[in-house]
Amino acid sequence: MHMLLPRLIFACTVSIFIGPLPAQTQSVMQQAPLEQVVRTAADKSTLAAPGRAPFHLKATISDEKAHDPQWNATVEEWWQSPTVYRREFHSAEFAQTLLVVGGQVEEYDSRGAMRPAMLDSGASDTLVFPELLRNLATELVTPVPRYDQLAALHQTMLPPDGQPGQRVATWEIPGSNGTVHKAIQASVAVSRETGLFTYGGDLDWDVALHDFADFHGQQIARRLTAQAGQGPTLTARVTLLEDLGMQIGRFHVKQPTPLRQQLHVVVVKEGTMRQSLVHTVTPQWPAGTRAGAIVMRVVVDRTGQVRSVDDFYSDDPTAQPAAEAAVLQWRFQPTLDHGAPVQVISTVTLPLP
Repeated sequence: MHMLLPRLIFACTVSIFIGPLPAQTQSVMQQAPLEQVVRTAADKSTLAAPGRAPFHLKATISDEKAHDPQWNATVEEWWQSPTVYRREFHSAEFAQTLLVVGGQVEEYDSRGAMRPAMLDSGASDTLVFPELLRNLATELVTPVPRYDQLAALHQTMLPPDGQPGQRVATWEIPGSNGTVHKAIQASVAVSRETGLFTYGGDLDWDVALHDFADFHGQQIARRLTAQAGQGPTLTARVTLLEDLGMQIGRFHVKQPTPLRQQLHVVVVKEGTMRQSLVHTVTPQWPAGTRAGAIVMRVVVDRTGQVRSVDDFYSDDPTAQPAAEAAVLQWRFQPTLDHGAPVQVISTVTLPLP
């Protein structure tokens, strides 16, 4: 998703050399593909990767500034391999138990206050995994889940060189209604000194990593933060990280969940989403709104209803409440992936009067 986190851009330290660089330094300073540099860095802090030590993790998530209880959540994961793992997530609005064993998936989702029940084709299609919480639940074990997005940028970055500062790359996530254009700003950063991935994101992921500590040779962040622009800053804290041990029965699939009943999340370009629009509401802009455009990230549930709006970039910030109130009433045709309805992340761009 975006680098909606610290969208601050940290300046890289510039060293001045007199005379030619040593051959070894010249080699280190050669540009490399952005995704390669970030992958090399993030792999040092990734729990859920092939060949890594099986683990059991517990974490809490909260809004440590405003203390809004809707963002309180717990995550527990038992991970044996990339194809065998179990995750249990609980928050005020949404709960999920996800078990993956080879090609089989058993999934239970519910509203947070209810006892989890198997998804069906009825009202449960309106269940939404809140995006900021979904991000952190994933990034606790996989800080960078989408290298393909970075590769598509065709950017390069200097690898870490042991000096103070960070290597930073920035880009734009474009939004357009076909007439006006506006972009969400994104970035990633790698520590020059430690070689660790420190923050970054795109439209469907974002994270900043803090408080690294060793686990089987990996430097694992014990504190992670995520923020949607002008929204809450959430903090995930690892409260337990240990070897998996014996988990008899933990990975037994009793009743596989059909694909139609699983909750999957996909990113869809705004132009494609607009082709499936079935209902829009025109914002009631406040008096004196400056001309220009506003773009925002939206989450659409499996019925096609817009469920959340955040990460605003606007030529007039006072227009944000009107844009949010209107777009939350928009409806799309359900988006299908392999014939099953999915939760969608996209952008909506609007002209300002």
